[in-house]
Amino acid sequence: MTVVDLVGPSRGDVTGLAALAARLRRASTALTAADDVAAVLAAARTVDLAADRLRALPSPPGADAVLEVERALVGDLGAPLAVLTREGNR
Repeated sequence: MTVVDLVGPSRGDVTGLAALAARLRRASTALTAADDVAAVLAAARTVDLAADRLRALPSPPGADAVLEVERALVGDLGAPLAVLTREGNR
């Protein structure tokens, strides 16, 4: 999965990631379990960091630079997603 898969090709990577982070923050307000709220907010911070990393890339970015940001995003989302996908969570 790529950043574009997450946010859609028409949104652009940085814009799409910023929108995704905003949606995650809004979604956190609907949750009641403190662990879930913390995990969603951690995911939002992780997505914000990925957007910042993309913004910091030179233009044009070097070969595999965007993929490196995407790999970091996937790795950094592991912990929050593990909380949200634990057995019994809907």
